[in-house]
Amino acid sequence: MRVDQTGFHYEEEVYNQPKKQMSMYSFLRLLGIFIFFGWGVMFFTVPLNINEKFEWVHVNGIHINGRMMKEFFLCLITVGFIYFGLLFLYFKKMWGRKRLLITLVCLSAVDGILFVLSF
Repeated sequence: MRVDQTGFHYEEEVYNQPKKQMSMYSFLRLLGIFIFFGWGVMFFTVPLNINEKFEWVHVNGIHINGRMMKEFFLCLITVGFIYFGLLFLYFKKMWGRKRLLITLVCLSAVDGILFVLSF
């Protein structure tokens, strides 16, 4: 018994889906990564310091000591945890906009107080 093949032409379905846009959460996470990475690299690459008269001074040579580096990166990590923590809480709907804004205002007030006390 012989079976003849017929010429069937199958059309492939092409789905032209538009490019998926980046969500606001992904954008802010990526922006935060660039900001904190740049801030960390800047510590080693920008030879600026503040003198006793609170003026920016260009420093020749090494201007980093261990204590300064430890304080800087402790601050960087703390601010990073706060930033990414607030971002997570807001976009995962665990906190509303009002709670987030109240938290940011409180952090700004604490920052202002600590800035004044640092003199």
